[in-house]
Amino acid sequence: MVLLLILVTAPVDARLSAEVDRREVALGETLRLTLRGDDGEDPDDVDLTPLSANFVLLQRSSSTNASLINGSGSVIRTLEIEMEPLREGLMVIPSFSAGGRQTTPIAIKVKPRQVTATDDARVQFSAQVDLDEAYVQQQVILTVTLAQSVNLDARTVSELNIPDAVVEQLEQRSFQRRQSGRLWQVTELRYAIFPQKSGSLEIPPITFSGRELIPGRSLLGARLGNRTLLETTPIRVAVKPVPTAFTGDVWLPASALELRENWSSNPGSLSVGDSTTRTIEIVARGLQGSQIPPLTSFGDTSPPPGLRFYPDTETIDDREVTGGIEGFRVQSEALVSTDTGSWQLPAIELPWWNTETDQMEIARLPGRSVSVAGPAGQTPTGTEGAASVTETAENTTLLWQGVAAAGWFLVLLLGAWVVYLHKTTPNPGAKTRPTPKQNLVALRLACQNNDTQAARTAVLKWSQDHFGDGAPATLAEVGRRCSPNVQEQLRALDAALYRVGDDDWSGQALFAAIRDERAPADNGSDSRYSLYPT
Repeated sequence: MVLLLILVTAPVDARLSAEVDRREVALGETLRLTLRGDDGEDPDDVDLTPLSANFVLLQRSSSTNASLINGSGSVIRTLEIEMEPLREGLMVIPSFSAGGRQTTPIAIKVKPRQVTATDDARVQFSAQVDLDEAYVQQQVILTVTLAQSVNLDARTVSELNIPDAVVEQLEQRSFQRRQSGRLWQVTELRYAIFPQKSGSLEIPPITFSGRELIPGRSLLGARLGNRTLLETTPIRVAVKPVPTAFTGDVWLPASALELRENWSSNPGSLSVGDSTTRTIEIVARGLQGSQIPPLTSFGDTSPPPGLRFYPDTETIDDREVTGGIEGFRVQSEALVSTDTGSWQLPAIELPWWNTETDQMEIARLPGRSVSVAGPAGQTPTGTEGAASVTETAENTTLLWQGVAAAGWFLVLLLGAWVVYLHKTTPNPGAKTRPTPKQNLVALRLACQNNDTQAARTAVLKWSQDHFGDGAPATLAEVGRRCSPNVQEQLRALDAALYRVGDDDWSGQALFAAIRDERAPADNGSDSRYSLYPT
C-alpha cells in the first residue's frame, strides 16, 4: 500500500474592495470610505473624480501592509477617504476599477441635517437602540453618542451593566458633523446586547464626564474649564419569548444564517484505506458563536460499517460586521474508508428564526454520496466472483500463498513507515491549551445547559486564566479569592454537585457573576470605557 500526500497551492486572485464605516448619515456629517487592494492592485490608482458629484472629499491617507504566511508573501494597500455628502437622499458611491478589477457600488442614505436642542449646548450625550421590541437572545444594538463642539479632557463613560443580558462591546466610531454653524466631533460607542429572558429589559442610564480645555496656555499647559457631567435616559426593550411556530431543538434568532461545506478530496471517488476531511462552517448574522450548535455528518446515528468518522479541529468565535456581531462555528471531521461500497450521507438541516421576515427557515446541506472502490485489479466479491473461478485447487492454493506472502511484506513495510512517521512528523492532532475566550465560551455553554459537572470544570479553567500561577484547585478556594457574588454562586454550584436527583440548579446567575468579575487588583485594569479624541 502506497500513501501519497500531494499539497497543491492554488493561486489567489487579485482583489479590489470598497467599504464604508456607516451607510446612514445626516447632512453635515462625514463618513469614511476605505479602498483595499492586494496582489498588485493599488487603490491610489483609482480615479475618484465620480465621487465629486455627490460628496466633498476632505482628507485621504494611504498605508501598505506586507505579510509572509506559510512561505507565501502578500501585500495589502489601503486608501482611506474622509468625505461629506452634498445633499439629502440616496447617494451612491460608484464602482471603482483598477488593474481590471472592480468594486461593488455602495448606497448611502443621507438624512436631513440634525438640529441642536439649544444654541448654548457644547456637549451632547444620548443613547438609542435599533429595536424597541426583540425576541429573547436576539441581538439589539445600543448606540451611545457623544457630540462635542469644544475640546474636552479626561473623557470617560460609565460601565454598562444590564441584568439578564449578555453585552458585547463593539468598535468605537468617530466622525465630524457640521451643525448650527459649528463643527462637531462625534464619537459613537456601540454595544451588541443579547437579552436572556423574556419580559421588559431595562438599559440603565449611562454617565459621561469630561472637562473643557479652554483655548490659550498657562504656565502649566492648557487651561481647564468647567467639568461636564451628563447622563442618558433609561431605555426599555420589550423582549418576546420563543415563538410557538419555531420547531427546532436550539433557538437561533438571526438576520441571516448560512451552512457551508468543503471536502479535502472528492468523497465519490475513494479507495479502501483513503481518507477525506469534511469541514462544515455555520455563519450566523446577529448571533454569537457560542449560541451555534455543533453539527455532524450523521447526527445522533452511527456511521455505517465500512466508514469511520473522527472529529477533528473546531473553531467557535465572533467577528464584528456592519450590523453588529456575526458568529461562526467551523467543524472538521475525517472520513476513513475501510471497505468497498457506496453510501449516502444524509442531508444536514438546521432550523433558525429569520428576524427580518419573522418566520422560521431551515439552512440545509444536501446529502452526499460516498463511493469506495477496491485496489486496481481486485476480483469482485459475491456470486459473480464465485462463478468466474475456473482454476484448479492447486493453482488457487499457490495463488493465495503468494498473496499472503505479499500481504505480510506490505504489512511489515507499512509498519516501518508508520513508525518512521511517528518519530519524524509532529502530531497534527496534538491539543493546544484553550484560549481564555474559549474557556469563557465553555463556561457559558455549561451554565446555559445547567450542567453542574461541566460548569465546575469550566470554572476551574477560568480561574487559571484569571489568577495565573497558583490558581485555586477547588470551587471553595476560587470563591474565597473572588467577590461575594461569585462566592455565593459557587457555593450553590458546589451544593448542587452533591445533591442526588436535584435538577433545580440554574447556571445563569453564575455566568453573569463571573462575567462581571473584575481582574485581580495587581494588574491595574480599569473597568471604565475611556474615550480618546481622534
